[in-house]
Amino acid sequence: MYIIDTITGEHISAAVSRIDLKEIALINKSKRFDFNWNAEKLKDVYKLAAEGISEPLGLMSLVDRPEDFAIEIRLIAVSKDNKGKERRYDRIAGSMIAFACKESFAAGYNGFICLKPKTLIKDHHREKYNLQSTKLFLVSEGNNSLDLIKAYYQDGKEK
Repeated sequence: MYIIDTITGEHISAAVSRIDLKEIALINKSKRFDFNWNAEKLKDVYKLAAEGISEPLGLMSLVDRPEDFAIEIRLIAVSKDNKGKERRYDRIAGSMIAFACKESFAAGYNGFICLKPKTLIKDHHREKYNLQSTKLFLVSEGNNSLDLIKAYYQDGKEK
């Protein structure tokens, strides 16, 4: 998995990992991300970190929904300095969505993920990640989830 430095074009190795309560509190104090991440402390919260960059670039809260055979992306956020056209690094959100797809396959859910996006970025998510709308959620499953994994993990096998 890698992100791209939009200034140099360099590919920088990145990884998604689970974070603990202490790190969630530090992230909230930093004010680098929207949302109150303390509210997510009972969920599985993950960060996207990149080699040589000390601060997390993205955060995501996942909820296992076995009754729906899905992994829900409850919250997903890119750091404030990496949003929009002036962002420094690219591929942050896509890498996190691909991670959620991998978790869904690992749970036996055939890559089924769902998220409730903000209205402003709903169309962006549909276009960029080929997510389908159910009106309430955007979803990915099966082949589309495999395509996302292949696109964001070099060989589809990375952890």
